[in-house]
Amino acid sequence: MIRTTLQTTIRMTGDILQRRDGKQQILPSIALRIADHHLHASGIIPHTSDSNNDNRLYEHDWFCVSQAVDCYPIDRLVQKSMDNALSSLFVMKVGSSSIQFGNALTMKDELLATTIRVFCRKDTSTDKLDPFSEEERDRFLEFQQPTTSNDIVMPQLERFDTSLPSEITNTTTKPILSVKVGPSHINFGNHADHASLAEVAFHALSLKGNKDKECTGLTINYINETYLGDTLDCYCYDDKVYVTRTSNNEEKSLVLIAK
Repeated sequence: MIRTTLQTTIRMTGDILQRRDGKQQILPSIALRIADHHLHASGIIPHTSDSNNDNRLYEHDWFCVSQAVDCYPIDRLVQKSMDNALSSLFVMKVGSSSIQFGNALTMKDELLATTIRVFCRKDTSTDKLDPFSEEERDRFLEFQQPTTSNDIVMPQLERFDTSLPSEITNTTTKPILSVKVGPSHINFGNHADHASLAEVAFHALSLKGNKDKECTGLTINYINETYLGDTLDCYCYDDKVYVTRTSNNEEKSLVLIAK
Protein backbone atom coordinates (compact mmCIF):
# COMPACT_ATOMS: atom_id res chain seq x y z
CA MET A 1 0.00 0.00 0.00
CA ILE A 2 1.29 3.47 -0.93
CA ARG A 3 0.88 6.07 1.82
CA THR A 4 0.94 9.56 0.30
CA THR A 5 -0.68 10.96 3.46
CA LEU A 6 0.32 10.06 7.00
CA GLN A 7 -0.88 11.24 10.40
CA THR A 8 1.90 12.21 12.76
CA THR A 9 2.40 13.76 16.18
CA ILE A 10 4.13 17.03 17.05
CA ARG A 11 5.80 16.83 20.47
CA MET A 12 4.89 19.90 22.44
CA THR A 13 7.99 19.42 24.62
CA GLY A 14 10.68 19.19 21.95
CA ASP A 15 9.46 19.93 18.42
CA ILE A 16 8.21 23.51 18.78
CA LEU A 17 10.17 26.76 18.69
CA GLN A 18 8.97 29.80 20.63
CA ARG A 19 9.31 32.81 18.31
CA ARG A 20 10.10 36.37 19.32
CA ASP A 21 6.78 37.61 17.89
CA GLY A 22 4.87 35.51 20.44
CA LYS A 23 3.84 32.86 17.94
CA GLN A 24 5.22 29.34 17.68
CA GLN A 25 6.49 27.15 14.85
CA ILE A 26 7.76 23.65 14.32
CA LEU A 27 11.55 23.36 14.25
CA PRO A 28 12.95 23.03 10.68
CA SER A 29 14.89 19.88 11.60
CA ILE A 30 11.69 18.27 12.95
CA ALA A 31 9.83 19.03 9.73
CA LEU A 32 12.64 17.28 7.84
CA ARG A 33 12.50 14.28 10.20
CA ILE A 34 8.75 13.91 9.64
CA ALA A 35 9.15 14.22 5.85
CA ASP A 36 11.94 11.63 5.94
CA HIS A 37 9.95 9.11 7.97
CA HIS A 38 6.95 9.58 5.69
CA LEU A 39 9.04 8.97 2.56
CA HIS A 40 10.56 5.75 3.88
CA ALA A 41 7.18 4.52 5.16
CA SER A 42 5.26 5.53 2.04
CA GLY A 43 6.34 2.78 -0.36
CA ILE A 44 6.81 5.27 -3.21
CA ILE A 45 10.36 3.92 -3.31
CA PRO A 46 9.64 0.16 -3.45
CA HIS A 47 10.68 -1.78 -0.37
CA THR A 48 12.47 -5.12 -0.46
CA SER A 49 10.33 -8.21 0.09
CA ASP A 50 9.49 -9.51 3.58
CA SER A 51 11.64 -12.56 2.84
CA ASN A 52 14.78 -10.42 2.59
CA ASN A 53 17.17 -11.50 5.35
CA ASP A 54 19.77 -8.69 5.27
CA ASN A 55 17.51 -6.04 6.88
CA ARG A 56 17.77 -3.74 3.85
CA LEU A 57 14.77 -1.49 3.29
CA TYR A 58 15.62 -0.89 -0.38
CA GLU A 59 17.32 -2.88 -3.10
CA HIS A 60 19.44 0.16 -4.04
CA ASP A 61 21.23 2.82 -2.01
CA TRP A 62 19.44 6.17 -1.78
CA PHE A 63 21.18 9.36 -0.70
CA CYS A 64 19.74 12.77 0.12
CA VAL A 65 21.91 15.35 -1.66
CA SER A 66 19.93 18.54 -1.04
CA GLN A 67 16.92 19.73 0.91
CA ALA A 68 15.11 22.89 1.92
CA VAL A 69 12.38 23.61 4.47
CA ASP A 70 10.18 26.57 5.37
CA CYS A 71 8.25 26.71 8.66
CA TYR A 72 5.30 28.97 9.39
CA PRO A 73 4.17 30.83 12.54
CA ILE A 74 1.11 29.43 14.29
CA ASP A 75 -0.84 30.84 17.22
CA ARG A 76 -0.97 28.49 20.23
CA LEU A 77 0.78 25.62 18.44
CA VAL A 78 1.65 23.96 21.77
CA GLN A 79 -2.04 23.65 22.62
CA LYS A 80 -2.97 22.64 19.07
CA SER A 81 -0.31 19.92 19.01
CA MET A 82 -2.58 17.71 21.13
CA ASP A 83 -4.18 16.93 17.75
CA ASN A 84 -2.37 14.99 15.03
CA ALA A 85 -0.70 16.72 12.10
CA LEU A 86 -1.06 15.48 8.52
CA SER A 87 1.95 14.89 6.28
CA SER A 88 1.29 14.96 2.51
CA LEU A 89 4.01 13.54 0.24
CA PHE A 90 4.35 13.92 -3.52
CA VAL A 91 6.88 13.74 -6.36
CA MET A 92 7.90 17.06 -7.92
CA LYS A 93 10.51 16.02 -10.50
CA VAL A 94 12.14 12.83 -11.76
CA GLY A 95 15.64 12.94 -13.26
CA SER A 96 17.73 10.17 -14.79
CA SER A 97 18.70 8.79 -11.36
CA SER A 98 17.26 11.35 -8.93
CA ILE A 99 13.86 12.29 -7.54
CA GLN A 100 12.71 15.56 -6.03
CA PHE A 101 10.13 14.97 -3.31
CA GLY A 102 7.79 17.59 -1.87
CA ASN A 103 6.05 17.48 1.48
CA ALA A 104 3.43 19.66 3.16
CA LEU A 105 2.77 19.38 6.88
CA THR A 106 -0.59 20.70 8.06
CA MET A 107 -2.68 20.71 11.22
CA LYS A 108 -6.35 21.02 10.37
CA ASP A 109 -6.42 24.01 7.99
CA GLU A 110 -3.07 25.53 9.02
CA LEU A 111 0.20 25.00 7.17
CA LEU A 112 3.06 24.13 9.52
CA ALA A 113 5.92 23.48 7.08
CA THR A 114 6.86 22.64 3.51
CA THR A 115 9.95 20.73 2.39
CA ILE A 116 11.73 19.85 -0.85
CA ARG A 117 14.27 17.03 -0.81
CA VAL A 118 16.40 15.52 -3.60
CA PHE A 119 17.44 11.86 -3.47
CA CYS A 120 19.85 10.06 -5.81
CA ARG A 121 19.89 6.31 -6.39
CA LYS A 122 23.19 4.43 -6.43
CA ASP A 123 24.09 0.87 -7.34
CA THR A 124 25.12 -1.00 -4.19
CA SER A 125 27.95 -2.88 -5.92
CA THR A 126 29.55 -0.05 -7.95
CA ASP A 127 28.56 3.00 -5.84
CA LYS A 128 27.72 4.75 -9.13
CA LEU A 129 24.46 6.50 -9.97
CA ASP A 130 21.88 3.96 -11.10
CA PRO A 131 19.56 5.38 -13.81
CA PHE A 132 15.83 4.64 -13.75
CA SER A 133 14.14 2.60 -16.43
CA GLU A 134 11.24 4.21 -18.32
CA GLU A 135 8.86 1.97 -16.37
CA GLU A 136 10.33 3.19 -13.05
CA ARG A 137 10.12 6.83 -14.13
CA ASP A 138 6.47 6.44 -15.12
CA ARG A 139 5.70 4.80 -11.78
CA PHE A 140 7.30 7.64 -9.79
CA LEU A 141 5.46 10.25 -11.87
CA GLU A 142 2.15 8.70 -10.80
CA PHE A 143 2.72 10.42 -7.44
CA GLN A 144 3.19 13.93 -8.77
CA GLN A 145 2.00 16.96 -6.80
CA PRO A 146 -1.82 16.99 -6.67
CA THR A 147 -3.57 20.00 -8.19
CA THR A 148 -5.14 20.80 -4.81
CA SER A 149 -1.69 21.66 -3.43
CA ASN A 150 -0.42 23.70 -6.37
CA ASP A 151 -1.13 26.93 -4.51
CA ILE A 152 1.27 25.97 -1.68
CA VAL A 153 4.53 27.93 -1.95
CA MET A 154 7.43 25.49 -1.73
CA PRO A 155 10.92 26.38 -0.43
CA GLN A 156 13.75 26.99 -2.86
CA LEU A 157 16.72 24.67 -3.24
CA GLU A 158 20.16 26.22 -3.65
CA ARG A 159 23.47 24.83 -4.91
CA PHE A 160 26.48 26.11 -2.95
CA ASP A 161 30.15 26.31 -3.86
CA THR A 162 31.74 23.29 -2.13
CA SER A 163 35.18 24.83 -1.62
CA LEU A 164 36.03 25.70 1.98
CA PRO A 165 36.76 29.42 2.60
CA SER A 166 40.35 30.11 3.65
CA GLU A 167 39.03 31.58 6.90
CA ILE A 168 37.83 28.08 7.80
CA THR A 169 40.84 26.09 6.58
CA ASN A 170 43.07 28.29 8.72
CA THR A 171 44.25 25.98 11.50
CA THR A 172 43.72 28.68 14.13
CA THR A 173 40.00 28.99 13.34
CA LYS A 174 37.88 27.34 16.00
CA PRO A 175 34.47 25.75 15.28
CA ILE A 176 31.36 27.34 16.74
CA LEU A 177 30.07 23.84 17.58
CA SER A 178 31.56 20.33 17.69
CA VAL A 179 29.51 17.12 17.85
CA LYS A 180 30.61 13.49 18.15
CA VAL A 181 28.47 11.24 15.94
CA GLY A 182 26.69 8.76 18.22
CA PRO A 183 24.10 5.99 17.84
CA SER A 184 21.19 8.48 17.82
CA HIS A 185 22.61 10.07 14.63
CA ILE A 186 22.85 6.81 12.63
CA ASN A 187 20.11 5.56 10.29
CA PHE A 188 19.33 2.15 8.79
CA GLY A 189 22.00 2.74 6.12
CA ASN A 190 24.65 2.75 8.88
CA HIS A 191 25.73 6.34 8.27
CA ALA A 192 24.65 9.62 9.86
CA ASP A 193 21.05 10.43 9.02
CA HIS A 194 20.61 13.64 7.03
CA ALA A 195 17.81 14.82 9.33
CA SER A 196 20.17 14.44 12.31
CA LEU A 197 22.79 16.41 10.39
CA ALA A 198 20.16 19.08 9.75
CA GLU A 199 19.69 19.40 13.52
CA VAL A 200 23.43 19.96 13.93
CA ALA A 201 23.45 22.59 11.17
CA PHE A 202 20.39 24.36 12.59
CA HIS A 203 21.97 24.37 16.06
CA ALA A 204 25.15 25.98 14.68
CA LEU A 205 23.22 28.56 12.67
CA SER A 206 21.17 29.42 15.75
CA LEU A 207 24.35 30.05 17.74
CA LYS A 208 25.60 32.40 15.03
CA GLY A 209 22.21 33.80 14.10
CA ASN A 210 20.83 37.29 13.96
CA LYS A 211 18.90 37.75 17.20
CA ASP A 212 16.39 39.99 15.41
CA LYS A 213 15.60 37.42 12.72
CA GLU A 214 13.40 34.34 13.13
CA CYS A 215 14.90 30.97 12.14
CA THR A 216 12.05 29.94 9.86
CA GLY A 217 13.85 27.81 7.29
CA LEU A 218 16.90 25.82 6.31
CA THR A 219 18.65 24.94 3.04
CA ILE A 220 21.29 22.19 2.95
CA ASN A 221 23.68 20.63 0.43
CA TYR A 222 25.14 17.28 1.49
CA ILE A 223 28.66 16.62 0.24
CA ASN A 224 30.08 13.55 2.04
CA GLU A 225 28.80 10.85 4.36
CA THR A 226 29.78 10.64 8.00
CA TYR A 227 29.83 7.70 10.38
CA LEU A 228 29.66 6.60 14.00
CA GLY A 229 32.58 8.01 16.00
CA ASP A 230 33.35 10.88 13.59
CA THR A 231 33.67 14.40 14.96
CA LEU A 232 31.59 17.08 13.25
CA ASP A 233 32.98 20.63 13.44
CA CYS A 234 30.73 23.55 12.47
CA TYR A 235 32.22 26.77 11.10
CA CYS A 236 30.18 29.86 10.28
CA TYR A 237 31.18 32.11 7.42
CA ASP A 238 29.01 34.84 5.87
CA ASP A 239 25.44 33.50 6.02
CA LYS A 240 26.34 29.81 5.90
CA VAL A 241 27.55 27.04 8.18
CA TYR A 242 30.16 24.56 6.93
CA VAL A 243 30.18 21.19 8.72
CA THR A 244 33.36 19.14 8.41
CA ARG A 245 34.02 15.56 9.42
CA THR A 246 37.13 14.35 11.21
CA SER A 247 37.39 10.57 11.22
CA ASN A 248 39.26 8.42 13.71
CA ASN A 249 42.39 8.61 11.52
CA GLU A 250 42.25 12.46 11.71
CA GLU A 251 41.23 12.88 8.05
CA LYS A 252 39.01 15.96 7.53
CA SER A 253 36.40 16.39 4.81
CA LEU A 254 33.37 18.62 4.13
CA VAL A 255 30.06 16.99 5.08
CA LEU A 256 27.50 19.71 4.35
CA ILE A 257 26.83 23.40 3.77
CA ALA A 258 23.69 25.01 5.18
CA LYS A 259 22.08 28.41 5.44
